[in-house]
Amino acid sequence: MGADEIRSQGFNLNELFRDVTYEIDYYQRDYTWGEEEVRTLLRDLCESFRNWSGDSLYRRRPHTAPQYFLGPFVYHEPSRNRRYLVDGQQRFVTLHMLFLQLRLWAQEAGDPQTVDQLNRVITTDGKHFCVGITDHDPVLRAISEGRKYETGTGDSLSRRNLWARSQQMESQLVEELDAEELHHFTEWLLKRVVLVGIRAAGPDHGYRMFETMNDRGARLTAVDLLKSHLLSNVGAGEEQLNAQWQEMLRELSTDRDDPQAASRFIKAYLLARCAREGDADDRRQITTNLNVWVRHNAAHLGLITGRPDRFLEFVQHLLNSARLYRPFLAATRTLKREGDRLETVFYNERNGLGAQSVAVLAAIDPDDQPTDAKDKCRLVAAYIDRWYALRILQDLPVQSADTDSLVHSELVPLLRRCRTVSDVASALAGLVADDGGAIRDAVTLGLRGNNAHQIRYLLARATAYVEDACRRPYDVLDYLDREKFHIEHLWANHHHRVRQEIPDKVVFRSLRNQLGGLGLLMGRENSSLNDLPLTEKIAHYARGNVLLGIMADGYDRRNPVLREFIKTHQLDKLLRPFGARDTMTAVIRTRQDLYLRLFEHIWEPGRLGLPVPTPPAPNGTAPTAAPVREPQRRTAARGRRTQVAQMIQAQVLKAGTRIVLAYRSTEHWATIDEDGGIILAATGGTPYGRVDEAGAVARGTKTCQGMNEWHVEDETGARISLRTVRDRAVDAGLL
Repeated sequence: MGADEIRSQGFNLNELFRDVTYEIDYYQRDYTWGEEEVRTLLRDLCESFRNWSGDSLYRRRPHTAPQYFLGPFVYHEPSRNRRYLVDGQQRFVTLHMLFLQLRLWAQEAGDPQTVDQLNRVITTDGKHFCVGITDHDPVLRAISEGRKYETGTGDSLSRRNLWARSQQMESQLVEELDAEELHHFTEWLLKRVVLVGIRAAGPDHGYRMFETMNDRGARLTAVDLLKSHLLSNVGAGEEQLNAQWQEMLRELSTDRDDPQAASRFIKAYLLARCAREGDADDRRQITTNLNVWVRHNAAHLGLITGRPDRFLEFVQHLLNSARLYRPFLAATRTLKREGDRLETVFYNERNGLGAQSVAVLAAIDPDDQPTDAKDKCRLVAAYIDRWYALRILQDLPVQSADTDSLVHSELVPLLRRCRTVSDVASALAGLVADDGGAIRDAVTLGLRGNNAHQIRYLLARATAYVEDACRRPYDVLDYLDREKFHIEHLWANHHHRVRQEIPDKVVFRSLRNQLGGLGLLMGRENSSLNDLPLTEKIAHYARGNVLLGIMADGYDRRNPVLREFIKTHQLDKLLRPFGARDTMTAVIRTRQDLYLRLFEHIWEPGRLGLPVPTPPAPNGTAPTAAPVREPQRRTAARGRRTQVAQMIQAQVLKAGTRIVLAYRSTEHWATIDEDGGIILAATGGTPYGRVDEAGAVARGTKTCQGMNEWHVEDETGARISLRTVRDRAVDAGLL
């Protein structure tokens, strides 16, 4: 290799990490990837895997499947099997954490083959990590061993961020993948995901490349190319268009550390106001290559060659929209507590509902007044926040695909037709009126295998709502921080203490995890209480927030504001203390009802500015109460997307089918409902969204390969796994 010769080579992840150690040079920055970057990477990987696994040809002949390109990286190699990363540290560290999380999952599932595959890309010799960054080692050891890493005052930014992102990864993986997909996903990840390595001749050459890549101007982006295309069509209007463009960029620069803000805004604008309704190809092209889409769809956009005024008008609309969008963009990054009307924008962004920007821009007209634009934004964000809460309470998925479906299929077509704030409110109120189910139906919902983030959100909003109403200081961001506040189980995981009241372990596990059995408690307080009985913990709760403190006798005696809140909201039978004679079942049922009543207040449509009109009575007079509507049956697109739901929709299985799981000589029975939910016979109530979750609760384990372990019985009494039922349906062409 010549002194300054540069070479490139493609690697799949198996080749990239096996028997190789990666280190970084002194000039490299910390590990800084945030929630959004990690969420996007995992979402893209899982969606690409699903596209691959859904094609029977690719499953039979994996080597024919398209590879997933994860981009280039730059390195130099001082010795065999030892490489220094010049560019690519963030992706390499993230992939390494992903391997660790997958291995933990495989160990829990008892899958030695997958564990062995991952061992080979995690360490070089069973001891030293393939990504050998010394500062990271303590956190990686904790992740590898499945224990909590206790962050300290001397920890670097990298260590703190590594631990936070690893916890995020653990939750998202369980949300995105079923347990039975773990082995196939790992194989696909290691063999079909590729990066291209650009090899520098040595450390000095690598440093010069690093300087060139980071100090000598950014590469042309799709936004730059779009601007160039527009400039080439405005003739003498170049100076005017350039000035408008620069002003648009300034409006979007609320955070100088976010170079992608302009790209995200323009994509959102095109999706909101320009893409053809219901055209998935438009959405795909805008998302992946916005400048090419604009050029190829010039006639659709009215960008006519020889009409520079049309191009100037297009950019003026972008600029006007950017001005109106600026408060929304700021609200995604900072939560303002002084009665800020855009607080739900922040919550939505934190909950991974970034597609809200498209819905907001669909509602905002470029010629709107700023106050009208802000009001429209508030209404749209509040509706999406309510939709999210209701999905959680109905145990329906809230992944990116579900949000995209809501935004692109329902909200954008509706909001494009709205002109005034009143139009937006009426349109969204109409959607509220069509919502199926009710908040009070969630009588048994609680912690499941993959919903800790969502349950924390519900608890945080309820806790903050009561603290605010009682005029107490609080910080909802602290409630949302898993390090500062823990989800507290009122009952420790000791079945023997309540065996006389609740003989069935499955019922105990389910009841203990219900919302009514949970609260938010400061981390240090939670650690000190450990697994004390509830009667001993209640006195400590009195030092915490109202929702936990009220459980102590006499908590409200010197608190007239709290007593007034209880009276106003008619919560005297729910927001109350408990004593030694109150059973576990009674306490949890009472507090479950309390939470649901609070959620009704928090997400009451009128409170959000979305008053649902009351239909007139038959005699023309206004009725005293709205008639009770039958909950709508959810379609597959609106409800579950699991394999069981697909089999119900295709009538491979019928609603009401009974299934059984045998574990350690005990049989656990359940019923499949019309939406593909799993209702455990022992507990009843809110269905589990996935067979993995229902199986884990029945078994008392962290994970379960539900499709393999749940069985149906045929006419002869023979038991057939759900996996076999599905495979037979696929072979028969029914799925």
